[in-house]
Amino acid sequence: MRHSLIRQLCIASLPLLLVACSEPAPEFCFVPAENYKISVEIALPLEAVVGEWIPLRAQRWSGPWKRVKYAEVIPDTTWFTKPPPAYENEVADNLTWLTEPPGVARFDIPSAPLTHERKAMFSQPGTYRIWGSNSYPTKAESNVVVITVHPKG
Repeated sequence: MRHSLIRQLCIASLPLLLVACSEPAPEFCFVPAENYKISVEIALPLEAVVGEWIPLRAQRWSGPWKRVKYAEVIPDTTWFTKPPPAYENEVADNLTWLTEPPGVARFDIPSAPLTHERKAMFSQPGTYRIWGSNSYPTKAESNVVVITVHPKG
């Protein structure tokens, strides 16, 4: 009985502890400006061979960002304490990679931090569409690349 009461008190106090440990809201933050745009461009070989890894590359542009008072930010608006970079040279590891039809390629998981490299391997010959889906700093879809995959040998 005593352990049950202690457990209930601990569970009940958890939200208070989380609020007490959170950082205070900033006075100012950055939100997308009225003319904000985001663009993601991918690049990869236009031909591949079944079972062989190909490199995936991606660049991202976003902005402009405007500085506003945090208290004036509309709920559900994306905001940052510092503006995200206007241009990022290599963001392949920051995208969700997709194909049409789905499931025809296997995508690696980056093994070394800060390399930003990604690779794909196709399981069967054919012509496929591949693109990246972006979430940071805001949602966007990349261009679509059509790739022809040849049989091995």
